[in-house]
Amino acid sequence: MTLKLKNIRPGVLIIADAKLRLDPGETFETDALSPQMESALSAGRLARMDGRDDKPREESTSSAEPRREDITDLTAAEAISRIGVEKDPDKLKAHLAGEKRRTVIDALKKRLTEVEGGAG
Repeated sequence: MTLKLKNIRPGVLIIADAKLRLDPGETFETDALSPQMESALSAGRLARMDGRDDKPREESTSSAEPRREDITDLTAAEAISRIGVEKDPDKLKAHLAGEKRRTVIDALKKRLTEVEGGAG
């Protein structure tokens, strides 16, 4: 049975054991899941396109505001990736107030300038 999967991360996803490099939103088909594909599915990095995904878990994580609000629990790379797609200047300012990592602070300031059109 062929499975159709999609990268739902805001950044590139590498699945080394299947020799795949997936851009954001890119889909692919496979006959069998590799261990890293299974891990990516359970972690919410990949989604099944055949409708057999774990819908209750997906809905609870996508609609949970604290997950998007708190970037302090993420690694610096994941936080910067999340910042890169944020469009709300108020959320960016809130993140900036509580952030301690220099690289993330720099990314927040840069994104805030982009979102506000350089008027900040």
